[in-house]
Amino acid sequence: MVPKQSEIDHCLYDIKLWYKNNWPLCGFCGHLVRDNGDLAHLIRRSYSRELQTNKLNLVLCHRHCHDIFDESPEKAQYLPRMTEVMYIIYLLDKEYFNQLAERMPELHPAFELFPDVRSDISDIKHHGELITLQYLHK
Repeated sequence: MVPKQSEIDHCLYDIKLWYKNNWPLCGFCGHLVRDNGDLAHLIRRSYSRELQTNKLNLVLCHRHCHDIFDESPEKAQYLPRMTEVMYIIYLLDKEYFNQLAERMPELHPAFELFPDVRSDISDIKHHGELITLQYLHK
């Protein structure tokens, strides 16, 4: 059964509140989100309805960082946490990752390391646990 939009919205509100209270850092730049902030989907809602409420697919972020990520992957590759963001996308959906990675050539050397990094995401609860890729090495 597909959840109703109101149920999805309520779940997203709860996740945003959790991030604000427990990990109030921008998922893209790593700086404190002082205002209300946005809740961004790493894999677009239009691409995957199943991942809409997956906490690992969601980050609290600044509106400006969210806009850069959504509208300009060529610029987003320079956001400080983009390697970790792309690793999460890689774990969640490799096909979507490949589509986005094509537009981020500066990060290709880091992307080449992804297959050698731990791929079990069952013990990762939220993006804040992914401080650096070194943390993920076996």
